[in-house]
Amino acid sequence: MTHLKKLTFSWDWTLLLIGAALRLRQYLSGRSLWADEAMLALNIVNRDFMGLLKPLDYDQGAPIGFLWVMKSINLILGRTELVLRLFPFAAGILSLYLFYLLIRKITDRAGTLTALALFAVNPSIIYYSSESKQYIVDVAIALGLLALAYPVFSARENKQDLIRLGVGGIIALWFSHPALFVLAGMGVALVVQFLQKREYTSLRTMVIIALLWLADLGALYFISLRHLSRNEYLATYWEAGFIPMPPWSNPGWFPVSYGENVQFQFGIQILPFLVLIFLVMGWVLLYREKQSFALAIALIVVISFTASALRYYPVSGRLSLFLIPLWCILLGAAIDGIQRTLASRKFISTASAILLGGYLLIAPAIVSLENFISPKYYEHIRPTMSYLSESWKEDDVIFVSFWAEPAFRFYAPFYGLEGIEFESSEYEDYPDPQKLKSRIEPLLGQKRVWVLFSHVYEEAGFNERDFLVSYLNEVGEQRREILKPGTSVYLFFYDLSR
Repeated sequence: MTHLKKLTFSWDWTLLLIGAALRLRQYLSGRSLWADEAMLALNIVNRDFMGLLKPLDYDQGAPIGFLWVMKSINLILGRTELVLRLFPFAAGILSLYLFYLLIRKITDRAGTLTALALFAVNPSIIYYSSESKQYIVDVAIALGLLALAYPVFSARENKQDLIRLGVGGIIALWFSHPALFVLAGMGVALVVQFLQKREYTSLRTMVIIALLWLADLGALYFISLRHLSRNEYLATYWEAGFIPMPPWSNPGWFPVSYGENVQFQFGIQILPFLVLIFLVMGWVLLYREKQSFALAIALIVVISFTASALRYYPVSGRLSLFLIPLWCILLGAAIDGIQRTLASRKFISTASAILLGGYLLIAPAIVSLENFISPKYYEHIRPTMSYLSESWKEDDVIFVSFWAEPAFRFYAPFYGLEGIEFESSEYEDYPDPQKLKSRIEPLLGQKRVWVLFSHVYEEAGFNERDFLVSYLNEVGEQRREILKPGTSVYLFFYDLSR
């Protein structure tokens, strides 16, 4: 038995080291900031602390605590990619360890190892641990709150546990928007637990804590969240992430959204509904042993989905990253329950754990291994900026597409291009391609014209780059096409003097 514990401990730390190595590799890849990162980074590096309380440029939104930590790091260490991704990377490493501390209290044997492996090699968690956005911080905050609350759910609570949870919740709201859903779900579950056990002293303390959370949320709403709630661009951009209401108005949304989320959150494309079966099984098994904690998980999910149905918060893509630890916990509980049910039949028990664990792990593990060997270089604009800087002449002019503009502005000072004026498109141009042509017209007659694309707009068969290049070929002569392999950045050089 002692030998088995040592072996399990060794496997735990092996998985932690693998997870940390995967995150470190992506962090040190040296890729450029892509459009979304550059948009937020420009706000961070160009504003002071009080300026970050105002509505952000480029329709960006992020928690105030996150922005202030990022600004502090920027002031101390500078404005490079590694600096701007340092806080998310630290949150990614912390979340890995927090998940380990939490899951080993919830599951036993195969369940712990499976859940930890799922979290350690999760491609989305790894990627967002090296992106200068707040999404991985959402994960760390959710795990931190669950870890703080677990002693209370385990009926080992005392007043100090509740106070720590209360203080943690107040801080969490300043660093994570979906922390609200986590706190609401846990808070309701604790109220139910205290009522069932007639622990009225704890109930009163919980009510006071909930009121403090609400007051904290009210202050945040007045300072920041009210601006985000009125942002029509963000609501339109995330339209596909809102649950349709009433649900029967668009029943096809649910299987499509589910499949996309399973692929994003786990990297699994084969038999995605099998994952749902395991999740439900895991929750039922967890509810049998840890009723209040399982109820909290269910309520967090229900409240998050309700917010989506009310169009307050989309539950898709990177905004749903904070839910991944919950899914990993439930999948671990499912594997753990199956293992225990079949414990008397060792061969069947071992084989089922290997098969089910393999189904859940093989796809994300392959993706993460591929990314470890060849890290993602999404919209890697630096090589193109370097070429542009070396080739630039005094009378040159440039058109920068709307989605390339943030990265261009961010990197221009690094390449001596910050003083140049440029033409650009606008977001409102894209429904009407003819407006894009009008953005090029001020450059007609110029002999040396550069055209830069990144994060190319594609919708309903329309491709921004192809459309404008075709038009430019009609009105001028293409002299050069500079494509850096694997960068998703496109630079063209034209003579528009004819």
